Amino acid sequence: MVKQHGDPAPRPGAVTETKNSSPARPRSNEFIKIEKNLASLGFFTPSSKRTKATRKKTIVFTKMVDGKKVEARADILPSAEYGLPITADQDKYLGLQKIITDIRKRDGEVQNPIGFSSAELLRILGKRVTAGKNYDDIAEWLRRMTLTGISSEGTVYFAGRRIWAKDTFHVFERSVSFGAQMPDGSLAERNYIWLSEWQLENINNNFLMPVDLETYRQLKNHIAKTIVPLLQLWLSATREAGYFEKPYDELCQILNISRYRHFSKIVEKLSPSLNELKACGYLSDWKIEPMQVGDGYKILFYHGDKFRQAALAPAEPMALKALAVGKTDL
Repeated sequence: MVKQHGDPAPRPGAVTETKNSSPARPRSNEFIKIEKNLASLGFFTPSSKRTKATRKKTIVFTKMVDGKKVEARADILPSAEYGLPITADQDKYLGLQKIITDIRKRDGEVQNPIGFSSAELLRILGKRVTAGKNYDDIAEWLRRMTLTGISSEGTVYFAGRRIWAKDTFHVFERSVSFGAQMPDGSLAERNYIWLSEWQLENINNNFLMPVDLETYRQLKNHIAKTIVPLLQLWLSATREAGYFEKPYDELCQILNISRYRHFSKIVEKLSPSLNELKACGYLSDWKIEPMQVGDGYKILFYHGDKFRQAALAPAEPMALKALAVGKTDL
């Protein structure tokens, strides 16, 4: 592990880090912007433990094309070495989005590569900048994000071209950690990532949604954290109704968590996370009810103050709706 000391001179396109002895926390109600496709795919799995046994994670969607329901699916393909991206990886990814949001505010658009120091990211996340393990974790996170694949069957949307793609993608096309060799042969003075084509296109075409990073950082439950980007997407598609409902089986599929048959067990497993989301203002309430048709249960999520305060990013309305609906058409 090579630890980064101080603030080296930035390369072109890098973000200059401001020296600060305390963690640089976002201001209250400061909304970062994150790309919508990744939020909709269930890319991150709520867990505190890394598992390398899972070969893939599959998410199935239904969207409307020319008035017809079309099934789409995404397979999250982890590397054998690093496993599926989990909650800790989502934490770092959202911290990176603060850096990317600031670049876009400053320059008007985002270009590859994006440079940042590990200390900068740790300060955004409120983590200790003197702990060597935190630097190792960031280096491993960069490798995991680069190696994890997404096989899309019509689930990844290109906002610039307004098309749904059928292909295999990555979130980061390339990453170089501090001290490693850059493409020009020089040694990297900080970390660098090259966003995938679809990420870069969608960010620069404002196919984004807001997330309150400061409130997110207060959450403790892994399921609660993983649901936050999904909730922002789902609730933004149901502003007039004031709530969003999701079949319990589909929620388990997206989160890659165990399904339970009995109501009491479902409440036992979900209530700590849903109550935490309610306490933090993401939800005003939640309910678990039997499905009106067929067996099973559904979860009702009611809009909270944190959602109502969000200044929603401009969206492609039909694409937003298709991303939000999951298997159930709105």
